[in-house]
Amino acid sequence: MITIQLFGVIIGLSALHLTHLYYKRKHFTKKELIFWLLIWFGFLFIAIFPMSVRPIVGYLHLNRSMDLIMIIAFVIIFGLSFHNYVMNRRQCDKLERLVRELTMKDITKK
Repeated sequence: MITIQLFGVIIGLSALHLTHLYYKRKHFTKKELIFWLLIWFGFLFIAIFPMSVRPIVGYLHLNRSMDLIMIIAFVIIFGLSFHNYVMNRRQCDKLERLVRELTMKDITKK
């Protein structure tokens, strides 16, 4: 168990460091920084104190703490995937509008 916890702490600290670097490079807004910091601090807390989720596991009638962690991970992944899809869709719409505007300008110049 200690090996898995150590591995989790290393991953969590690395993710915190990368999140901070992306924020310093202005790739993340403050809102995104806070979101990711909450995710990674939660991950670290569970990695260091895995028994802290035991009451929730019992309440949900799950067998192991890992089951709860996997459920939470899937919910987060689905949420992020949906957000990524929406943002990609917006970018496609903006690009399409820009191409149409530039095409119309070229047509009117001729």
